[in-house]
Amino acid sequence: MKRLIVLLAGALLLSGCTTIPTSSSPQVVRTLASPPRTSPAKVNGPQRGEGPDKVVSGFVNAGADADAGHSTARQFLSANAARRWQDNPTVILDETNIGDAVFSGDGSATVPVTGRRVGQLDAGGVFTPTLKGTGTGDQETFNFSLTKTGGEWRIDQLQPGVLISATTFDSDYAARRLYFFDSSQRILVPDLRYSPLQGQALASWLLTQLQAGPRAELAQSVVSDLPDQAGKSSVVIGNPMIVDIPGTGQLSSPSQNAVSALNGLAAQLAWTLSQVTYDNGQLRLTDSGKPVQVPGTQGLNFSNANFSAVGPTDATAGAELYFLRAGSVFSGTGSPLSGLSGPGSHNLNSVAIRRNGGQALLVAGFTAGGQFLIGDEQRLTPVPLRQDATSRPDWRPYPADDVWFGAGSHGGIYRVTTGQPVNTVSITSQLGGLPPGPVTALRLSPDGERIALVLRGANGAGSVWIGSVVTSGADVRIDSLEPVTPPALSVTDLAWADPTRLLLVAASPGAAPLVWQVYSDGSKLSQLTYPGLPGPPTAVTAAGGQPPVVSAGGAIWVLKDGTWINPASTGLQLAGTNPVYAP
Repeated sequence: MKRLIVLLAGALLLSGCTTIPTSSSPQVVRTLASPPRTSPAKVNGPQRGEGPDKVVSGFVNAGADADAGHSTARQFLSANAARRWQDNPTVILDETNIGDAVFSGDGSATVPVTGRRVGQLDAGGVFTPTLKGTGTGDQETFNFSLTKTGGEWRIDQLQPGVLISATTFDSDYAARRLYFFDSSQRILVPDLRYSPLQGQALASWLLTQLQAGPRAELAQSVVSDLPDQAGKSSVVIGNPMIVDIPGTGQLSSPSQNAVSALNGLAAQLAWTLSQVTYDNGQLRLTDSGKPVQVPGTQGLNFSNANFSAVGPTDATAGAELYFLRAGSVFSGTGSPLSGLSGPGSHNLNSVAIRRNGGQALLVAGFTAGGQFLIGDEQRLTPVPLRQDATSRPDWRPYPADDVWFGAGSHGGIYRVTTGQPVNTVSITSQLGGLPPGPVTALRLSPDGERIALVLRGANGAGSVWIGSVVTSGADVRIDSLEPVTPPALSVTDLAWADPTRLLLVAASPGAAPLVWQVYSDGSKLSQLTYPGLPGPPTAVTAAGGQPPVVSAGGAIWVLKDGTWINPASTGLQLAGTNPVYAP
């Protein structure tokens, strides 16, 4: 595999991730940003004389304590059950309702636990959402059979895995990110995981998951520089943190490929393990106890500051806002954009804009008559389409130079490069065929490795689907496209707030559209009810380091200090639609 030498930089570039303001409290429909995280409360083992329902309650409460293979939870099991029990998956229920014990004549007892499944986590912390109803499944019952052991009730038969409540998930399970390189090794791409672990246990878990590789959905679009293992790797928190990976010494040759691989390995470790709190944030890489010098660093220690050039900083940081008014393009300050406004403008009803260094802005859009135009702010050229467009366009992030959009009534996606014909983007999905409806919204992630779509279902409601973008030479395709929002939630528009989080314009059954958020794996689906909008939002845009923006009531609204405000400096409303950030 062709590798690029990783650029080393001396100063850490802070991530440009957009953060939803917290100065006013939003209403939460399912989940929202958790309060400041503390260590999960330590659950004691079973107490003498506890009845069956108390034993089951203790077992469920111990589910969030994942240290040592759920050693505390195993204390509530009989010896045979403790040997047989597999402690994954982690099933997340809206509530864990523990019923009364039912006693049998043979001296055993059964205790039911009921709840609706919100989703589940596998052993690697990968979240899978439940997509029934509004995001919770049917009522499920989990039966625990208990017998007496040494005069004490213990669980003897149970299903694999642990049960936790959605409240426990929100408060105790932190969103963690493993970092892998995009296919060109230009930038690190986050792979979202969840874990309740902290400190040394978290460091060991992160290293194990990093070595195991990316989730299946990303396997075709990202690469890892971690070497094949000849021995057991380890990490020990200290000053510095020591990461021992056998085989890394073989990467110390002066060849360009070896330098690139060792720098890439160090960058992945530094950014992934920066989520562990320890003394000075420094790491040291060793090979079976022997220090390994990472090229370009001072001394043997390094941190993510040495790899800010490839870090997961949002590629949209510093993006500028534009919007449409009466078919013309305006900047976020309300000034018309030269060449795309006033008499002779193209009467656009959607637009995508990208900055192109010191050159003119790259522009693509659709006219009110359905014509597709591409070029720059001075000249737009029409491109004939085989099918009518169904979504507004979006530029693929740098260094790509193509525009993507949905077209046709059967989920078609197309991409266009200036001066080139239209290309169809092929799609693969583990679910088989795609829904028959059109793509009504489309956005590529800031790193360009994921795509989020709104697909309209047979009931007319749109749901969010996310896939990975796989590039192989001139071939570009979408792989592992899967839904992440329930069909009962009707989504009409979306935008990437950062590389793992989306903002949506969506409506729950019987309600008006509002702004929602969801993570790229379908977790943390929530409704945001910040005040200030004159009516339902119609479109949304977001960019790293910039406030979210929506159009509502024919005007542009920016989220500031927990309130949607109109940014017009004159005191009049800034009229416009179709807001879009230009990265």
